[in-house]
Amino acid sequence: MSNFSTPTFYINLDRDVSRRTRLEEELASVCLHAERISAVDGCAVPDWLESFYDHRMSAGETGCSASHLVIYRMIVERGLPYALILEDDARLEPDCLRAIQAALKMVPRDWDIIRLIETSSRALQRLVDLGQGKSLVRYLRIPRSTTGLVVSQSGARKLLTPRLIKEPIDVEIRWPWQLDLNVYGIDPPPVTQASGIEVETTIQARSRPKKNNQLQRMFFNIRKMGLGPYLSCCLGLEAIHSDDIAVANTVMISSEVQKA
Repeated sequence: MSNFSTPTFYINLDRDVSRRTRLEEELASVCLHAERISAVDGCAVPDWLESFYDHRMSAGETGCSASHLVIYRMIVERGLPYALILEDDARLEPDCLRAIQAALKMVPRDWDIIRLIETSSRALQRLVDLGQGKSLVRYLRIPRSTTGLVVSQSGARKLLTPRLIKEPIDVEIRWPWQLDLNVYGIDPPPVTQASGIEVETTIQARSRPKKNNQLQRMFFNIRKMGLGPYLSCCLGLEAIHSDDIAVANTVMISSEVQKA
């Protein structure tokens, strides 16, 4: 799809030449230009990021998180409305670009992140039919992985909020109430992880005490979805709720008019 105009970045360690070659060949096959971002060394983060990290995460986790923050900063500084972010183990499904374009046209105006990778085995709130068997969704429990994301200007600004980052980037996104993130996704996912690629050996998850976030997640989901859709989602009623998009956008427009 040569008319795909969304700014695109991919993260790649300098030493991972084979991953870079594989992904660039795949991007070229769909005529998608992407800017390579050299992955941050978790043991030597840029000066402007030092205050974000202590030693609670592994070097690999810190480097992955910091690499994403570098791109978020670029989104903000360049004034991009949104950008596609890929990690170098991403594999694009045949209709990936079409699905992303369809989602961008239909997603509520307050969106921060559209996930492209790995859907949840738990209940989904299906919002809009995107065609070819895909839907725009919200999750009761956001899945792991940041292999493929579209991040908006507002999402980038939220994710750059000064704080001490204690968890890997995918966990932060899985806990959206911490930064009030509006996270959507495409199901089935248009991006998968390439098979036969070993996970970076420096990314070693440290054992952490499990946190019970059930109440925070429940109240956050009810606030974002509404009680009725939340209960329907819990019960596994996956009807398309395209009218919810129109209602959400109408409320936002009304609010903006009142502020003006």
